[in-house]
Amino acid sequence: MKLRYLFSVLPLCVAFMFAGCGVTAEDLTKNHLAELQNNFFVGTTQNFKVSLWSGTREEPYEPNGELGELVDFCIISVVPVGDVNTFGLNYTVEVNDMTYNGEFEKSPFDNSLAADIGVSVEDTDTIYAYIIMDGVSEVGKLECVSTNFAIKNTDALNIVVDNFGENILTLSNNGEIPVEAYCKIISTDKNLGVYFWYVRVVNAEGQDISVVIDPNSGEIMAKKL
Repeated sequence: MKLRYLFSVLPLCVAFMFAGCGVTAEDLTKNHLAELQNNFFVGTTQNFKVSLWSGTREEPYEPNGELGELVDFCIISVVPVGDVNTFGLNYTVEVNDMTYNGEFEKSPFDNSLAADIGVSVEDTDTIYAYIIMDGVSEVGKLECVSTNFAIKNTDALNIVVDNFGENILTLSNNGEIPVEAYCKIISTDKNLGVYFWYVRVVNAEGQDISVVIDPNSGEIMAKKL
């Protein structure tokens, strides 16, 4: 019985090989997305610069080459513009007719604070951020700066696959080493007003390639291979 099963499978395997069904750079990138960011919003209140971005990402979030369960995320981040007390800083975010509340956590790397609302928002959503400090609330309307990007997240992924497909295949040893891909919007500084797509592919051994892309022209601004 086992031999009959084996011989019945062999012709199918050979057919797949000649059909070119091996692993591709596009598959390794687009079907192994540990993070796909959709949009980026910015705004200001009296004492803070506010950023908000959303999409889907793995949980737990760890660049180890192993793709976890995908969940919606929406990060709100604030940066004080002056010398203000940020201890116990809270937020309320209004997305259309939905309201989300919580407390910020301090970043260990800089003076920003952030929180994950745990939803995904659309470019056209109306969003207000209320920053609550010492019981006093400041409000700012957030505008989507990514809505006019000529290059969308899928376009950025295509640019990386088209230009660095061989590097991705090498990174994964032609599919033998697990990889994860990340596609997000970055800025040279918090709310500076200059944004880029950042695509990174990392394998289970910690090796990676990363590419920075102009969201308007599609030009590759920087790369690490």
